[in-house]
Amino acid sequence: MSSNFAILLTGAVMLLNVLVFAGIIILRLVRADRKRRLDKAQALFLSQLETEQPDFSHFKAKTLLMLYGRLSDSLLLKKAFHEQILGFLSTSKVVKTLTKRLYSPFFVRRIESAVHLKPMLTLPSYRTLFLQALSEEKSQVVVLYLFQALAWVKEKRAILPMIRRLGRATPWMAGRYRALLIGYEFMLLPYLKKRLSIDRTYLGLLICEYAIAYPSDALKPYLLRRAQEKNIQVRKCALEALRLHFPHALLEPEFLESPFPSTMLYVIRAYARIADKRNIAALLSYSKYSRARDQLVQSLSEMAYKDPSLLKEYLSRFEKTRSKSETEVLAKVLDNRLTYILTAYQGDLDEQLTNLITSLIEQQHISGLVQFLNTNAEIHKQQQLISLVRKLAKRSKHLRLLFFAYLHPAVYKTLKIAKPETGKPSMQVHQEKPQRLTLILLLILTLAVFPLIIFLSELPNLIDLSLGEVLSLYVVRFNYLLVYYSVTINLIYLTMLLISYRGAGVQNRLWHAKDKRMLFTKGLLPSVSIIAPAYNEAANIIESTNSLLNQQYPDFELIVVNDGSKDETLQTLITYFNLEKRDQLVPKRLRTRPLRGIYKNKNIPNLVVVDKVNGGKADSLNLGLNVATKQFFCGIDADSLLEPDALLRAVSVMLDNSTETIASGGNICPVNGCDVELGSLDSIGLPSKFLPRLQSLEYIRSFMTGRVGWARLNVLLIISGAFGIFHRDRTIATGGYLTKSGRFHKDTVGEDMELVVRLSRYMRERKLPYRVQYASNANCWTEVPEKWKVLHRQRDRWHRGLIDILLFHSTMIANPRYGRLGMVGMLYYFLFELLGPFVEAQGLVFVFIGALMGLLNIPIALALFTSTILLGILVSLSALLISEFDRPLYAKKDMLRLVWMAIVENFGVRQVISLWRVSAYFSAMRKNRGWGAQVRTGFKGAQTKTK
Repeated sequence: MSSNFAILLTGAVMLLNVLVFAGIIILRLVRADRKRRLDKAQALFLSQLETEQPDFSHFKAKTLLMLYGRLSDSLLLKKAFHEQILGFLSTSKVVKTLTKRLYSPFFVRRIESAVHLKPMLTLPSYRTLFLQALSEEKSQVVVLYLFQALAWVKEKRAILPMIRRLGRATPWMAGRYRALLIGYEFMLLPYLKKRLSIDRTYLGLLICEYAIAYPSDALKPYLLRRAQEKNIQVRKCALEALRLHFPHALLEPEFLESPFPSTMLYVIRAYARIADKRNIAALLSYSKYSRARDQLVQSLSEMAYKDPSLLKEYLSRFEKTRSKSETEVLAKVLDNRLTYILTAYQGDLDEQLTNLITSLIEQQHISGLVQFLNTNAEIHKQQQLISLVRKLAKRSKHLRLLFFAYLHPAVYKTLKIAKPETGKPSMQVHQEKPQRLTLILLLILTLAVFPLIIFLSELPNLIDLSLGEVLSLYVVRFNYLLVYYSVTINLIYLTMLLISYRGAGVQNRLWHAKDKRMLFTKGLLPSVSIIAPAYNEAANIIESTNSLLNQQYPDFELIVVNDGSKDETLQTLITYFNLEKRDQLVPKRLRTRPLRGIYKNKNIPNLVVVDKVNGGKADSLNLGLNVATKQFFCGIDADSLLEPDALLRAVSVMLDNSTETIASGGNICPVNGCDVELGSLDSIGLPSKFLPRLQSLEYIRSFMTGRVGWARLNVLLIISGAFGIFHRDRTIATGGYLTKSGRFHKDTVGEDMELVVRLSRYMRERKLPYRVQYASNANCWTEVPEKWKVLHRQRDRWHRGLIDILLFHSTMIANPRYGRLGMVGMLYYFLFELLGPFVEAQGLVFVFIGALMGLLNIPIALALFTSTILLGILVSLSALLISEFDRPLYAKKDMLRLVWMAIVENFGVRQVISLWRVSAYFSAMRKNRGWGAQVRTGFKGAQTKTK
């Protein structure tokens, strides 16, 4: 490499850095100017509305169209005013251009045109125009936007073509179309009646889903017929409609004697919906079927919750029955309602109640009794129960262990029984034998690659050289190879940046094309269960729970899983949200540590607090999956805060592709430096300390350069565990999160990436089309380490997790069977993320040696500086530019500080972190220690520790 070329290359990269920095500034200025002009135009528009003297000459047609579309729903405008605006716009050049763009070759332009022209649909001519575009459109995504616009004005002529399109749509997109069709409400019913004789799956799902939302006697015969057919999707949908609106129909012989096992569960739920005590005997007859018992317990409990007088009937049958299966079911039901029974009972415990409690304890149904003892304030009743429990616990070591595990320590102390010996230690997570031999062989191979390349390429020249000359040659050649490696990896980063630049731009445009009315259409977006594991999170739990409850999302539930916390996490939640223990059926779809209780408040129906025995984050997420009832679930750390529309943004990207999405994620941002009040971010600021500020830049670079680009190529392999959204049924089908008690009998410290890899592998092996999405504008805020020691531990865990995942899924690496997932995604992580740190570490050593030996001439020095420093700065600045696309995350001063950090981090900090990853490789050869403890300061500065 000549000196002139090296200087020219260095200058070019420096110029690119300057241009990208200028782009950040220009983008900010342009956005601020655009906002200022739009605000001014909106103020003028509103003032004209007040004076009722419209003068459209002051507005550009594009601006007026935007303002009219934004405000027409929220303002009551006179008919004459509407007509004036529409008349002006219909003759404007911008509307004519948008009309032509409905047939643009670029699908994003077609979508934007459909959205911008939506206000014009009050005119019949534009409805006809949209119908014509709908009939010719081939993209299912564009069809969704066109149809949503027509459904917005209840255009009946769009119903028939959309019903026909259902049969040609992908299963994912067909579900969105059905949601929009059902939004027509009773206008859709005549079209459905005409098709009751057609036995097509897509029609069956539409009619049955409509019947769930809008019951009609005219559809009842159709539901009865479809509820007995073989297609499981249509059958279950029809059964659900009958259960909700015609429960007595499910008590007919054709359903009572149905050959389909799942029908039995709907029959049991129908009995519970009718809630007639004369049906108790019929219900209990199902106790002989083991698969029906959990549902039977839930249904009987629901009946007793609605009508407490039924408890006497249950108790009477419990005492008289000789059937073991009935006894088991009734015991669980009475245990569920024991807190109510004991609370309502006045005076001393009579013989009947004493016998009931004794029987329940002997059968090890102690949940209700434990709940009562832990919360009861009536001293006399407490003393009687404690005396009874003491007598029974003395007879059984296992009972003593159960009461010791579940009773509050202060309550257990009143039993005056010695602490039981636990025997075998409880199951410890992350205690697997490391794969030392594999790791040692990989290390030897990695360290030998560069020497082999150099010696093989220079073999003829080595014969006549002295040892010192050989060393000099080796150092020079190694530095050149380091340059090639650095250029290669940075070119990969820059390529991903270009893809990310395009992807983030398209994603931003599509986000702005979705209005709230579209996104909040019932059933258009999938329902989501937010699962937040919490272990010793008393310092942050209320703020984070409030943050999650404040999500602007049409259909979600929040499940906070208390993972056996040793602090006041559970009690803090119970007190603040006024929770009470409730009965809820929890299917055992995934094996987990035992469930202690479920807590709810009827006034906050979408909040569920789950208490369980400690088992780790993955185990808590699996139990949350068992409890979850929605289509997708969002795994989030309990010490994290979501922006109000973060979930909406992260899920809405699923609408931009007709293929099924199995996972989606968003950005993670450091909350250090932000002001938090009651779970909301009052103000956003860059952390004042160096380390958190450094991580702010790292996170932006990681998410903007890597995940946007990899998602665009559909080879995204990692979604942060702090904020990830996954398909519930697909996750359960693959075995959930890895735990010792699960299907694979394995733990991992990188459960977020491992789950994405396993889901992708599952879909690839079954040749099912799928997408893993990433929303570059959805933000989750969480604490990051503020001390070097804590940061080191975190990066050590991350790299150990990566090693564990790549070894566990090693058959995928460079395997053509997995397509680009194996040949690109897994191979990249193996070569550059797993083995790359050793190359960088060797590079540091030989650059130092080369400098001491005076072997770093100007071309080599400039090449190393350009490839390792300047290109690194370019990647960071480009990531900052992409992060500005949607909205500025930080203020101007903070953005300038991040630009400075993009320069500073390349001189020592990145190299130290690279060496940490090397040490983590050796750490992985030792016994796996899991996540360990991480210090949290809390949003208000309260010190706590989380596991």
